[in-house]
Formats: sequence, structure tokens, C-alpha cells
Amino acid sequence: MAVINEFKKSVLTLPDMYYKLLLLVGSSGAGKTAIIKKICIDNKYRYVNFNHALSKKLKDIPIGDRCYSIHDCIDEIAEDNVSDFLVFDNIEIIFSKHLQIEPLRTLKNIAKYRNIIAAWSGSIKDGYLTYAEPWHDDYVRYSLSDLECIYINIERGI
Repeated sequence: MAVINEFKKSVLTLPDMYYKLLLLVGSSGAGKTAIIKKICIDNKYRYVNFNHALSKKLKDIPIGDRCYSIHDCIDEIAEDNVSDFLVFDNIEIIFSKHLQIEPLRTLKNIAKYRNIIAAWSGSIKDGYLTYAEPWHDDYVRYSLSDLECIYINIERGI
């Protein structure tokens, strides 16, 4: 339960940060969803399957026009889910190139005004947070020193 204990400590400092964002980082199948659901149940936080919620908002918008509506749709998701802490699971959709958004910046923008916990399907290695593999179209990489948010690497053990 090292991740849960680290989470409990981290969440106390989150409201005092400029970007109130906590990333739970782990590879696909590492247990992020189980951890997030436990956190939501234990703390009465609002769970949002982000892929599902955003897909519902985008489904009637032509693919070529989605990049113009994406930020409004994301803002609606945040506004529709009232809670002290909003927990986003399955955020992979924001990495889609056709949406033309920068994933981490998008999460940080929401987290200026809301406490956000997000499951990040990726890894932390050699001082970088990554999503996908370098050969994949959706690949992104951020220096840990530039994140400006809290992150927990769940690969270290639950």
C-alpha cells in the first residue's frame, strides 16, 4: 500500500499548488484504475472515465472540427462533475493528434481551479514522464523538472 500512503500525503499539499494536479503514472495494466477507484470510494471523490465522457461530447462533431471544440468540451466535463477532487481515468483520448492539443498543458489548465487526479498510462524513466513508445504517433515526453505538478510512479509497488 505504498502508493496509497504516498497518495494520502500528496493530496494534502495539492490544494496549495498553482496546478492542483496529481498524476498516477503506470503502464497499461499496472493497476491504475483499481487504485483510482479505491481512492474515489475511500474519499468520496468523483470518478470520471475521461475517454467515455469526452467521446460522448465529441461524437456529433466532425473529426476535422473537433480541434475547435475540444477545450469547451473538456471544460464542460469538469463543470458537470462537481467534487472537491475530480478523478480522471482513461485519459488516452487527449493524446490523439487530430485533437491538436497538448495533453499535459490541458490537464494543468483544468487543475488551476480544480483538484485533479489523473491516471497517466506511461512511465517515468531517466528523468522523463512519457506516454506511448517513441515510434508511436501519440508519443510525448516531458522532463520531470518541468512538470509543475505532483506525480506518483505506481510501478514502484502498491
